[in-house]
Amino acid sequence: MDAIILVGGQGTRLRPLTLTRHKSLVPLCNRPAIEQLFDWVRTAGFDRAILALGQHNEDLAAAYPAGVYEGLPLVHVLETERLESGGAIRHAVAQAGVEGRFVVLNGDVFVEFDFARALTMHLEQRAELTLALYPAPDASQFGVAVVDESSMVTRFVEKPAPGSAPSNLVNAGVWIFEPGLVAEIPPGAVRVEETLFPALVNSGRPVLGYEFEGLWADIGTSERYLAANTALLASGRKGVDASASIAASATVTLTSVGKDSRVGAGARLTNSLLWEHVEVGEDASIRESIVADRTVIGRGAELSGAVVGSGCTIAPGAKLPPGTALQPGTRYDEANER
Repeated sequence: MDAIILVGGQGTRLRPLTLTRHKSLVPLCNRPAIEQLFDWVRTAGFDRAILALGQHNEDLAAAYPAGVYEGLPLVHVLETERLESGGAIRHAVAQAGVEGRFVVLNGDVFVEFDFARALTMHLEQRAELTLALYPAPDASQFGVAVVDESSMVTRFVEKPAPGSAPSNLVNAGVWIFEPGLVAEIPPGAVRVEETLFPALVNSGRPVLGYEFEGLWADIGTSERYLAANTALLASGRKGVDASASIAASATVTLTSVGKDSRVGAGARLTNSLLWEHVEVGEDASIRESIVADRTVIGRGAELSGAVVGSGCTIAPGAKLPPGTALQPGTRYDEANER
């Protein structure tokens, strides 16, 4: 069985981080996010991983060329125009010669669950489509499913208004497709979440909602990306790269510190994520922030709830207001506020 991984998006909700790096290449616990998906695809026993690449995805294609990656066959399918999820699925099936049942994964999720059990339920229920579902505290940001006592989906709503979600079970971005469904995807650049899924449910077709236990995270926004990294660290993943230098008096709590980064004496890092080659000065404080590669943070600087793009410089003693987002290459000091 093939796994189609949808990686064609431009990562607009993750900017400024994705102005210099494809969203599937941002690190989770110091590994590119796409490698975490590859681990799951390999463990689940899929025959191929098909990367549905969009325009301007050259960095991702170069990082993982077509061929074999750590025993997993990789196939590239290139889009020449924006296709959205439905068009991308239809295009990938045709171009990669997908035959029979297949699975689709959103490229901006982290997922760990027993796929064999999901497939068994899919077959037992004779489902045409299976949606992996996960309970979320705020379901309004996702597609939401209602299931009956036999786990069949009776209602599907894409991104309901806050407070109006009919359940807390959200679309986890892993879908089992029977091959005949491809012909039912409407033409053009359409999202299956807004067209095919509700159409199948509303017409009483067999759509299984597979609620799973385990780790799941969506990294489509900076807030969810940081939360995903924190959750992985809390589960026992290693946070500090072996090449990073951490002063003995510095404190690092639920924080990833990337390759060749340096953290000075007395610095305090809490619930944060540092990419590669980041320099943190003495007595600096970083809380609930994301700091991209090659950024220099001066002595005594304070960051809280910030997103800092690649190659920035934070002046010594500067205090970034919560919610600050710095474009790549920015110099920030309190005199000019940037």
